[in-house]
Amino acid sequence: MFEQVKLNGLTMTVGRPEAGAPPRPPILFVHGMFGGAWYFEKYQRFFTGRGHPTYALDLRGHHGSRPVAELGRVSVNEFVADALEAANHIGRPVIIGHSMGGLIAQKLAEADAVRAAVFLCAAPPRGIIVSSPTLIWKQLKYLPELLRSMPLVATAKDNDDVTLNRVPAAERPALNARFVAESGRAGLEISLGLITVDAGRIRCPVLSVTASDDRFVAPRVGRQIAAKYGVPVLEFPGHGHFILWEPGWEQPAAEIAAWVDRAPEGAPAATGPGAGSLRTGATGVPLASS
Repeated sequence: MFEQVKLNGLTMTVGRPEAGAPPRPPILFVHGMFGGAWYFEKYQRFFTGRGHPTYALDLRGHHGSRPVAELGRVSVNEFVADALEAANHIGRPVIIGHSMGGLIAQKLAEADAVRAAVFLCAAPPRGIIVSSPTLIWKQLKYLPELLRSMPLVATAKDNDDVTLNRVPAAERPALNARFVAESGRAGLEISLGLITVDAGRIRCPVLSVTASDDRFVAPRVGRQIAAKYGVPVLEFPGHGHFILWEPGWEQPAAEIAAWVDRAPEGAPAATGPGAGSLRTGATGVPLASS
């Protein structure tokens, strides 16, 4: 059902639905810092099983995808170019971007390259501050790499404290072994809020998803992203930054899938009072206002 393919040097893990599955639009998954296509394994199985052709992209310099001479100097906009190339190859997919991938997804929505977009614990564009006291403290040791555009390698302890805080401790070593080096330049661009997104150019349906215990991208960021675009937000209690892997990941995935089912291609973003507010369903999970 799943295979790795190459697109001009970029690697993608492709999931193809079983014959006879109800036809649904393709989905492009874009990972965040230190990540790769691998960390969408659970989401790929879930969405492919629902009939979506799925494509999980490895951004350049990650896991052998489009090798670069100096990873530390790669910009966010170069990663955006990778995702745009993949989206154009697939043909207007739904995009689900996590963390830095969520910022990349915002840029693809701005470029009108996708039919719908989900920003999952997303890094914000210019105008929304991502830093928090916890994140600033953790980043201090990485300042030389950030300021000199060198490769970043996060420590296992920092990953455990900030990214994997809601993942069972027994699972963390195996996940830490799969994280890879990241671009210091991209990290600095995100930290300083240098990436702009014109909200007025986004015409596709958009959803912001955040988690109450996210220590990397605080939940207020997800709410502010929703407010910027005038769109719904889902906030999941008991989850952290690695929401797509943590115990109970199925509930956020199911809520996202339900939203995707309701989001026809080309529909404008939600606007007006209450567009970014929350309500709580029978499950106790906050749902976007309808």
